[in-house]
Amino acid sequence: ECGASATNNEGILLSPNYPLNYENNHECIYSIQVQAGKGINISARTFHLAQGDVLKIYDGKDNTAHLLGAFTAASLRGLTLSSTSNHLWLEFNSDTEGTDEGFQLVYTSFELSHCEDPGVPQFGYKISDQGHFAGSTIIYGCNPGYTLHGSSLLKCMTGERRAWDYPLPSCIAECGGRFKGESSGRILSPGYPFPYDNNLRCMWMIEVDPGNIVSLQFLAFDTEASHDILRVWDGPPENEMLLKEISGSLIPEGIHSTLNVVTIQFDTDFYISKSGFAIQFSSSVATACRDPGVPMNGTRNGDGREPGDTVIFQCDPGYELQGDERITCIQVENRYFWQPSPPVCIAPCGGNLTGSSGFILSPNFPHPYPHSRDCDWSITVNNDYVISLAFISFSIEPNYDFLYIYDGPDGNSPLIGSFQDSKLPERIESSSNNMHLAFRSDGSVSFTGFHLEYKAKLRESCFDPGNVMNGTRLGMDYKLGSTVTYYCDAGYVLQGYSTLTCIMGDDGRPGWNRALPSCHAPCGSRSTGSEGTVLSPNYPKNYSVGHNCVYSIAVPKEF
Repeated sequence: ECGASATNNEGILLSPNYPLNYENNHECIYSIQVQAGKGINISARTFHLAQGDVLKIYDGKDNTAHLLGAFTAASLRGLTLSSTSNHLWLEFNSDTEGTDEGFQLVYTSFELSHCEDPGVPQFGYKISDQGHFAGSTIIYGCNPGYTLHGSSLLKCMTGERRAWDYPLPSCIAECGGRFKGESSGRILSPGYPFPYDNNLRCMWMIEVDPGNIVSLQFLAFDTEASHDILRVWDGPPENEMLLKEISGSLIPEGIHSTLNVVTIQFDTDFYISKSGFAIQFSSSVATACRDPGVPMNGTRNGDGREPGDTVIFQCDPGYELQGDERITCIQVENRYFWQPSPPVCIAPCGGNLTGSSGFILSPNFPHPYPHSRDCDWSITVNNDYVISLAFISFSIEPNYDFLYIYDGPDGNSPLIGSFQDSKLPERIESSSNNMHLAFRSDGSVSFTGFHLEYKAKLRESCFDPGNVMNGTRLGMDYKLGSTVTYYCDAGYVLQGYSTLTCIMGDDGRPGWNRALPSCHAPCGSRSTGSEGTVLSPNYPKNYSVGHNCVYSIAVPKEF
């Protein structure tokens, strides 16, 4: 119901229509009266209000009493409110816009001779607790990365009624902040470890003592790949010195600044939310370049970190180096940094491959591939070879993501097969020296993808001899000893040999024993039979000048 009057010493209050969504334009009054000499504790088992809707709780018989709080969205969750008398008054108002699940509030009574334990805020702790008698205090603090909302000091009020002078504070992971002069600290995504909100832009700035640098260590990282993005700048963003751009579920390697200021920006879109990130930062005095690390799916040659030292990077087969393979440690006054920045090894989305062997990986392999990707690879080997493709691992989302493989240079070539799911396909072989692969992922679920190896293989069959214009072909086997036969359409005459055989040539390569024939419309002909076709010379192309063509047609005598 919309409103209630409760007189038991404990009970439950529900929003209208609970557990279904409440309706718009509600004004509901709830009153609680317990036994005289007792107070009331009230908390929320469920509390979800739409934007613009509010629940007000007053410490007394009506709305002229002290307001304990006005609660919106999910702000009452995790809180326990206490009255200073045996009465509480609640007013719930919903506007004309959206609705939500509402609330389930639980209240109990307690003796007013002392203040009840107010509890500990989620992600917080008690710094000191003098007890719960009149005049005693409790001081609260928050875990690293959280900001205290409310009063950090609670005092049990004197007088006939026992209550705390402020409600229990809350500890919130906020969207943005500034850290100045702190040697270490923690940055959390908004609402961490719960999913962050949509459509956010959060900015944190860390400023340590001059001459120091900032190091970031990622304790946890889970964002929507390619959509919700964390960017880290060396200095303020206007310097345009971007250190890293990160998204997805892979915990990044540490990031180190060259200046005493680091800016972190987190942008979210309107779609999927994930648990976010936890970053530990610290400062230190720079005396040499930081360890540039070894790129995932790559190797490094060189360990020097003094000014002038050089390090060379290389990627594992199938991965592509993003950045320069050679970097040098540079010193500018009290700054030490690598020039250019250390590279990374990625599995590219498509490419043109011309080597005699190699590997093809789905983007981001071995981690889940990104959403909504169209990746195309073309493989070309020597003319005397065909391509053998072996599947090392394969796992893509069934029915929505696909790998198409074509027997030729592009997507217009004959389709060898369309592959999905997690079953490892059999080895595939092209009929020519070209093969085309096309990978398509949708906008939702991602799997780990695929790892393929291709090799050039000496041909053991002839190439496709092709078709003839104005004719047909019989035979699709091109192995040694196989034959194909050509026939002309009605009215055309075959020039050349109608049958071709695949043989081993004098050069040791498979080839056809004769040239491809052709079908042409002759200038003049002698036709017999009950039906047939007569064509002008060169039909359907234009005939040439100077022709004098005679056509003779003889049908059975009865016609």
